[in-house]
Amino acid sequence: MHRLREAISLPRTPREQWGAVGLLIAYFLAIGIGSFLHQGLAVISFASGVGLGALVLEGSSLWPGIYLGALAWYVTSGAAPVYIAVLPVAHTAQALIGAYLLRALRFDPLLRRLRDMFSLMGVAIFASAIVPILGTAGVWATRLFIDPAFPLAVTFGSWWTGIMTSLLIVAPLIIRWGAEPVFKRSARQILELVFVFAVLIAIDWMLLWVGISSVNGVSLVYIMLLPFFWLAIRIGPRFTILALFLTTCLAMAGTMYGPHAVADPVALGNRLFQIEIFINIIAIIFYIIAALQEERVEATKSLTSYIDKLEEALNRLSLQDRAKSDFIAILAHELRNPLAPVVSALEFLRLGAARSSEETETLELMDDRLRTVQRLLDDLLDVSRIERSKVELQREAVDLRTILERSIRSVAAKIEGRQQQLVFEVPQEPLVLFADPVRIEQVVSNLLTNASKFTPESGRISVVATREGDAAVVRVKDTGIGIDPELIPRIFEPFLQLETGERKSDGLGIGLSLTKRLVEMHAGQIEVRSGGIDQGSEFTLRFPIANDTLVVPVAQPVASAPAAATPTRVLVVDDNAAAGRGIGKLLAIKGFDVEYAQSGAQTREVLTLRKPRVIVLDIGLPDTDGYTLARILRVQDNFTGVLIALTGYGQQEDKQRALEAGFDAHLTKPVGIDELVVAINQALARIERATMAE
Repeated sequence: MHRLREAISLPRTPREQWGAVGLLIAYFLAIGIGSFLHQGLAVISFASGVGLGALVLEGSSLWPGIYLGALAWYVTSGAAPVYIAVLPVAHTAQALIGAYLLRALRFDPLLRRLRDMFSLMGVAIFASAIVPILGTAGVWATRLFIDPAFPLAVTFGSWWTGIMTSLLIVAPLIIRWGAEPVFKRSARQILELVFVFAVLIAIDWMLLWVGISSVNGVSLVYIMLLPFFWLAIRIGPRFTILALFLTTCLAMAGTMYGPHAVADPVALGNRLFQIEIFINIIAIIFYIIAALQEERVEATKSLTSYIDKLEEALNRLSLQDRAKSDFIAILAHELRNPLAPVVSALEFLRLGAARSSEETETLELMDDRLRTVQRLLDDLLDVSRIERSKVELQREAVDLRTILERSIRSVAAKIEGRQQQLVFEVPQEPLVLFADPVRIEQVVSNLLTNASKFTPESGRISVVATREGDAAVVRVKDTGIGIDPELIPRIFEPFLQLETGERKSDGLGIGLSLTKRLVEMHAGQIEVRSGGIDQGSEFTLRFPIANDTLVVPVAQPVASAPAAATPTRVLVVDDNAAAGRGIGKLLAIKGFDVEYAQSGAQTREVLTLRKPRVIVLDIGLPDTDGYTLARILRVQDNFTGVLIALTGYGQQEDKQRALEAGFDAHLTKPVGIDELVVAINQALARIERATMAE
């Protein structure tokens, strides 16, 4: 009832009021035209379509105009009393019921959806039967109760077909053009419309007015369909409806008034009846085609809009991901600086006087935890570099056995400390890879570290290398806590941590993700298998074997530093006094004569006064950067000694930049004293060999 009350509300705005007046005038004109078009057995009722369109657009409050217009026409045309009494009511009910049904079906007057076209066609087919049913019922009632000889002026079928034509052709024209009378088209689109309608009108004129049925044996009916297809697919419902209306008008006018018009009313009625059936059929066909095309266009627009939004979202995610990677890189770098003096202080304590077992154990625990933090920082930096595509592999021909042996040595202390059994099997034949040995060693060491971490004490870990076709296969297997089958598909996701069994991961959950990326960068594969909880796990690595023409270089023994009569003087330059003093104390314990500076200016001053042979230089200084200072020392101050870069910047491009600036070695904070001493001795040995060669 609420919907019905809403439907019969009066127009409120001036536009709606003037629109209602215009539609009522059109309805009366259509009634007048219909009085001239009623021919024989055919009913041509344009007014029915105008009435339905008026009520759909302006509301059902216009029903009195529909009733009065129909009543006036039947009275002035001298219709029988039964028609005067029944048919105006029938026409009004037809328009009211049709408009109500369309509103109930949530009909869109713009006809942009297939469901709207089907709603319109269904309502037109149903509502067009109301007037013939009520009219025929009135005639039969008159025959039964008043005049048994009362004639039936028109058959039910022709009556229904004629009104259906009006509801399918005229009503959509009123609704679509009235709902959106103003539209914009480009000059090209207007020319296209003019051309298509000119072709259609010419074909209609020849076929429906002149009577030319074919051209070169091809029926003009088939040719007439081409402009309709073009309009339905290219232009849309608005002009498809207009084309059907123009074709209907030309067909009716040509049949009744053209040069081949038939004088016999019965024959004329039959011909009009056939034309109405043809018009209704092509209207249904092309309405469906136009609606399908309109939905396709709208779907394409929606998809394009969705794709644009998706691309925008992906761009935002990419920027956020890049910002996250940059933050991780900066965070890892900034954390290295405060760790450097801590590591130096710890090493200083370990190199000091004899300590009790409890103190030694505490220092070892601190050292182990610091190494864990350092490993986490390295992993963070590696992940950041990979995500920003800044990791460059230093590929060379290398024997897989050598890499595996280095990896095992790096974790041997941890495995022995947990009293775990390690089995190592590798074939006698060389398995030569063209790979970055440091990165492959990192991959295997990470797997071995995880195996030891998640395997109970006295457990078993095996490293088995084999050759399978053109691939070198490494299997790292343990008897540890295993992996939940549900976690296996996600095991290589970043930041995923295992919390199964008695052991819980103390890392960031990026080790396996980093491992997988490094393996894939070598065109390799990594797989994991596990029988479940407490069933152990097995990681399988596959790497392509290098070309047989590659030769593994023979490792050269590392030269030791030349013997010196006096201690080697080292200048430690760091704006962080604690970090610099920590390194300096360790170097002093190792037998070096240590000086200190905290800026570029102090460095040049100490160089002039004390003549150090080695400078350990931080990159970030208050008055300059280490790269610029290194160039000044080499070029302007003619420093020919050893330059060691000791910095928190540890990316590959930082190392390359250091070498280009004149540094002999690049070390990343925090660094162990042994590693620093080895770097100094190697650089001194190179300088000594170069001097002797001269």
